[in-house]
Amino acid sequence: MQFEVAVIKPGKAPAGHPLGESSSSNGGPGGQFRMVNVPLKQWVEMALSVNDYALKAPSWLDTSRFDLDARLPANQDPKPEMLKALLIERFGLKWHEELQNVSGFELVPDKKVLVQSTSLLERLKGRGSSSGPGLIGGTNMSMAEFAEALGKVLGRPVVDATHLSGGYDFKLMWRPESDATADEWKRHGIDVDNLPDSITTALREQLGLRLQSAKVPSKIVVVDNINRQPTEN
Repeated sequence: MQFEVAVIKPGKAPAGHPLGESSSSNGGPGGQFRMVNVPLKQWVEMALSVNDYALKAPSWLDTSRFDLDARLPANQDPKPEMLKALLIERFGLKWHEELQNVSGFELVPDKKVLVQSTSLLERLKGRGSSSGPGLIGGTNMSMAEFAEALGKVLGRPVVDATHLSGGYDFKLMWRPESDATADEWKRHGIDVDNLPDSITTALREQLGLRLQSAKVPSKIVVVDNINRQPTEN
């Protein structure tokens, strides 16, 4: 699965934007897909569906930025496989995967577990999750899925060691670092000032869970080769 047309150029921040700012946009199925001033490392993470902490790659990928202007196939949304094919073809990307023990966390019960099992109705409706600054929410999520969501927020792998089976509904909230996000929450009636300062405190107070440091097995993606410049358009 590939883009129909893809033009790659050196990254250039939009007028009036900070040099480090990047963006992406999707014009819908069969439309245009654009990325502006996006670090090549982020291209690789998107293409291989890998978290930042699980990618071993040359350090220059953090500062090497490119723009992408691509046309999607008819009736298709952008997919990681399209970006993966582009990186292989134009940047010579090669990689392999390893299972390594790395510094991370185990998710374990703290005292009384406060999470509530989903109702039969919610199970029939399926599962879902949402996350953002200061928030992780889930419907009918397993503890393994919740641990993975925590890892994305913390930037380190988290494995489930709760021994809790089944699906759970929950909302985990802590004080967001962004003043803009805090102000938005206040406008929606959320008492931000009384939220825990950290995600670890929120875990213990709201869900009866905690994180303990541990060496945990994690899939690591190792970049074996990637060229600094793409082949010509």
